[in-house]
Formats: sequence, structure tokens, C-alpha cells
Amino acid sequence: MQPGERRAQILEHAARLFGDRGYHETSISDIVASADVARGTFYLYFANKRRLFEELVDILFLRIRSCIQTVTTDPGDRSPRDQLVDNLVRVFALLCEEKHMLSILFRGAVGLDREADDKLRAFYAEVLGAIENSLTLGRTIGIVRPCDTHIAATVALGAIKEVLQTLLTSPPSRDPEQDIREYANAILDIFTRGVVMDGVSIP
Repeated sequence: MQPGERRAQILEHAARLFGDRGYHETSISDIVASADVARGTFYLYFANKRRLFEELVDILFLRIRSCIQTVTTDPGDRSPRDQLVDNLVRVFALLCEEKHMLSILFRGAVGLDREADDKLRAFYAEVLGAIENSLTLGRTIGIVRPCDTHIAATVALGAIKEVLQTLLTSPPSRDPEQDIREYANAILDIFTRGVVMDGVSIP
């Protein structure tokens, strides 16, 4: 097995164990036993368990970024709304495929280790920044009204996290792809149109 494959194997088994047991309940011994590698092999690639954890989070963020395509408004392009829905669907589908990593994001290390908590906070700060940048771009191309983009991004991230939590904890669905698309459409509908009936004014 090539070094890159061995490294990926360790990361894969660590993600599964962290997701199933939690960060602190998983030891390096557990990881090397699951990955069927020697302890010395682990240290060839990772200085310690925390560095491995940090790499898993960094990889996940890069994969999320790769799902997001810039919304365009050129003639012949699909509508901005459809492009935004597709971005959400790709992100949700990725995270639903990576349920062990999704579990880590919600409960694997939070509140148990200051440095691990810092890493997760940094992850969410990067995601928040990416959403805020998208909103700023939306203002530039004329599809987002003037608003506090930081607050709007915070609201959007909160909604996305709650939907992901629901997808993580819900019983298996007969059509998970359809469920994901329905959630993505609902988030865009609420975020872009609100929940008040057209023409109704709330004093």
C-alpha cells in the first residue's frame, strides 16, 4: 500500500471511531487497531491524535468548499435560485455521506477539549465567512438586497446546522435524495421570501 493510501486509511478509520465513540473516548490504540497498522506507522503521519482530528476537519472544509459553485447571471444560465439550491443539495449530500464527520461536528469533541473546541469554532467561522462572502457577491450581482451580511450569514448557518442535525438523527428515509432537495428548497424559500403571506403587512 502506498504512503498516501495508508494515511487515508488511518484518517478514514479515525473519522468512523470519532463519530461513533466521540473524540475523547477514542484512543490512538483504537485507531491503529481499527486501521490495522502499527503504532509507529501512525506517528509517521500524525504527531498525535489532535493533529489527526484537525486534519479531518480541514479536509472536510475543503470538500464543502468544492461543492459550492459561484452563482452566475449570464444569459442562458440557470436561475440563481436553482444554482443556490444545487449548492445546498451538494453540501447536504456530502455531509450525509460523511455521517461520522457530521457527528463529530455536532458532538464529537465539543465541550471536552479546549483546543479541539477551538478547531471546531474555527471551522464554523470559515463556513460562516464563506456564506457571508457569497451574500456579498449576491449584492454585487444584484440578487441580494442591502443587509447586514454577517447577521444574515449567521441566520443561514443556524438553519443549515439544524437541518443537518435533523438529517443526522432522523430514521433512514426511503428517498434521502428527495428529502435533501426538499430541505434545500425550503431553506431557500424561507431565506429569500420569508414566511409571511404576500401582501400581508405586520404592524
